[in-house]
Amino acid sequence: MECGTLQTLQTFKLSNSQTLPLLLNMDYHEHLIRPLSRHFVDQLVQEIYDYPSDFAIIYKLIFDQEIKVAWRAAWACQKISEKHPEWFTEVHFNEIALLTIFTSHGGLKRGCLSILNNLNIPDPVPVELVNACFEWMISLKSPISVQALSMKMLHRICKIEPDFKYELIAYLENVDSYSYSAGFNSTRTNVLKSLINK
Repeated sequence: MECGTLQTLQTFKLSNSQTLPLLLNMDYHEHLIRPLSRHFVDQLVQEIYDYPSDFAIIYKLIFDQEIKVAWRAAWACQKISEKHPEWFTEVHFNEIALLTIFTSHGGLKRGCLSILNNLNIPDPVPVELVNACFEWMISLKSPISVQALSMKMLHRICKIEPDFKYELIAYLENVDSYSYSAGFNSTRTNVLKSLINK
């Protein structure tokens, strides 16, 4: 399988450390640092829909050093990606993929994986993301949501790289299902059916 490579973490951090317009950045930053309800996030996302130019601001906050701000911004961007995946470019995909790989925060990783699953996958596929998804999928230390999202991402990659599906099928058929949760096994069963029937 031909896969691409992502930029280095150092370059990635430098490219996302630009200062945002002060007033707007403080506005969203101050909102996101507070405890959020689902209703509040829905309101924030609706504001982005009404003012699409603000998408760049909320997107940049995914990379904020304050982890609460970062994962809440990812939560908002996840919802945006469900309705407007076309707002995200290939550059966005690669940046989010790299953040997903390097973050140790479960909520941020889950949010970023959810976003990636709503976006078009670039061709060639970033090899680092493929390897990371395999690792998260089979790791018993991974949260169930991260395991399932990783499996779904690998399933989607098979549509770009058809030969890759046989490797994924072999992995899924040979895991010890008794070691995994019902949620994992449910996703595994659905993915296997889809892969084998195509």
